[in-house]
Amino acid sequence: MMLALILALSCFVADGTDRVITTCTAEACLTLHLEEKRFKNASDDCVNNGGKLVTMRNEDELQSIKSALSGAGGFSVHSKLWIGLALQKRRCTDFTEELHGFRWTSEPADSKYSYWKKKPLGTCTEKRCVSISLADGLKWTDSSCRDSAFFMCKFLFKGMCKPMALEGPGDVKYNVPFLSEPLTRNERLAMLPHGTGAEVLCGGSEDAEFFFSLCDSKDGVFGWTNSESFCARRKSCKRRNGGCEHRCSETGAGVRCECRDGYYLKDDKASCALRNSCENSPCASKCVPTAAGFACACAEGFDLAEDGVGCVDVDECRRATCGEQRCRNTPGSYFCECEPGFRLVAGKCEDVDECTEGRCEQGCLNSQGSFSCYCHAGYSSTLNDSRRCVDIDECVGRPCEDLCLNTLGSFKCACRENFILAKNGIGCVPGPTEKPLNSPPSGRREAFATKPSRLPGTSGPTTASPLAFTNAKTDSSKHQESFLGGSWVLACVVGSVVPLVAVIVVISVFVVYRWKRARKAALKNATADNYCWVSSGLDKERKNAFN
Repeated sequence: MMLALILALSCFVADGTDRVITTCTAEACLTLHLEEKRFKNASDDCVNNGGKLVTMRNEDELQSIKSALSGAGGFSVHSKLWIGLALQKRRCTDFTEELHGFRWTSEPADSKYSYWKKKPLGTCTEKRCVSISLADGLKWTDSSCRDSAFFMCKFLFKGMCKPMALEGPGDVKYNVPFLSEPLTRNERLAMLPHGTGAEVLCGGSEDAEFFFSLCDSKDGVFGWTNSESFCARRKSCKRRNGGCEHRCSETGAGVRCECRDGYYLKDDKASCALRNSCENSPCASKCVPTAAGFACACAEGFDLAEDGVGCVDVDECRRATCGEQRCRNTPGSYFCECEPGFRLVAGKCEDVDECTEGRCEQGCLNSQGSFSCYCHAGYSSTLNDSRRCVDIDECVGRPCEDLCLNTLGSFKCACRENFILAKNGIGCVPGPTEKPLNSPPSGRREAFATKPSRLPGTSGPTTASPLAFTNAKTDSSKHQESFLGGSWVLACVVGSVVPLVAVIVVISVFVVYRWKRARKAALKNATADNYCWVSSGLDKERKNAFN
C-alpha cells in the first residue's frame, strides 16, 4: 500500500556540497541529505526543519526508504545512512529485547520490529548509533555516533497541493517548510506539502505583479488560499478548456467554470472537488467519497463486515504469518514470539546461550532452547537449586586409615604421632626412628580415627586438628588401597618375627639337651664315691712279718 502512494518528486537544491533529494507520499516527505555528518548533527538538522530522522518500525517504512534510495542519484549502494535509532549513554545493551536496548529518537521510542544485520556491540558506557546501506539490504548496523554518514529526514503533513498552473507569462517559487532554499516549477514537482508558500511573479519588468498563496485545507480539501487565476490572459473555452477542470462556458466577461454532478467548484473558480458525501456517514472506521456517494473502508488489520459498514479484526495468525514461531493476534495487528530459550532476531528465533549469562555457579552446558548446570569433582548440587554447588564431606565415608580432614572439593589424610602417611596417601606406617613392634593396636587406632570432633571453621565429623595433617592430598578413589597397605605392613612384621622365634626355639632345645646329659654323668660319678673299704686283717699280718 505504501508503494502505491509514493508520488514521483525529484528536487535538487544546491547548497555548497550539500544536495537534498526529496520524495513525497500522500502523508509524508522524505529528504535524503547527501552530506556526511555525525549522528547528533544530522538529527539536529532534521528537528530544526520541523522533521525527524527517518524510522523503520515496520515493513512499510522499510519499503518507503528503499524506494526513496533506489531512485536517488549520487547515493552509492555502499553509502551509510543514519536512521533515528540509538543506544543512549549509560544504557546497557540488552540482547533479550528486539531492539537490544536501543531506542528510537522519536515517539514511540520502542517497537517489536527489528532488522539487525548482526548483534550490536555489548556496552554500558558508549553511545551507539544505527546506520543502513543498500549493500546490506537496509539491515541495521551499529557503530560509533562520532562516525559520519548521510542521513534522511521524515516530515509528516496533513495533505498535499498540486503545483500552480499559470495562465500567462510568469514565474513561481515554492517555499517548502523543510527546505532552506525555495524550489521553482521547473524542478518538475508532482505534489507540494501542506504549509508550502507560493511566490508568484506575473508579467514583465514593466508591468510585473506579485502574488502570494498558501497550500492549506478548506472543508477537508487541500488547495491554494486564493481563487485568482495567476498571470491570466483573456480566457477562452477553446484554449485549454478556459482553465476549467470540468465544464467551461464563455461569457461576455470571459469564461465560467462548472462542475459535474457530485462535485463542487473550489475557491479558485476552476478546479472541482468531490462533495463531502461522507459527512454523517454510518461507517465505523473510514469513509471514502465516490462518484456515486461514499463507501466504507477499514484500517489495516481489519476487514469490512458483511453489513458493509462495520469492521472485523483479521486474525493474521491463521495465515501462518510467523512460520514456526508462536503468533499472538492483537486488534488490527499481530506479533511473533519465540519459545522459551529462544529470542527473535531479524525475524527469526535464535537459541539463547544461557551459559554466557552466568546462570550456573560452576559448570554449564548449553542446549537448544535450554541449558543444564553441573558441579566440579568434590561438589554436588543442592536439592532445591541445581544451579548451586556445595562441597562434599568425603570424611563421612572414612576414606583414611587414621586421621581425615575435609577440604573444599577434596580431603586430606594424616597420622598420629610417631607415624607417617604411606605412599598411597591413605594408610599409616611407623616413622623412620620407631620399631614395628611399637605399632598401636589396630583396634585402638581405628577407634581414634573415627572419633568425631569439630574443627574451627569446618562442619561435619573430623578426627584431629589441621596441624596434625601432612600436605598430602588424595581423592576418594584411594580408599580401596587402605586395606592392601595395612596388610603389607603386617606381612613384613610377621615375616621378620617368625624366623627369630624359630632360632630361639632350636637354641633352647639344644641347651636343654646338653644340660640333661651333663647332669646324668654327674650322677654316675657320685654313686662310685659312696662305697668304703673294710680291712681283712691281712695287712696287719704282712706288716708283722716284715718286721
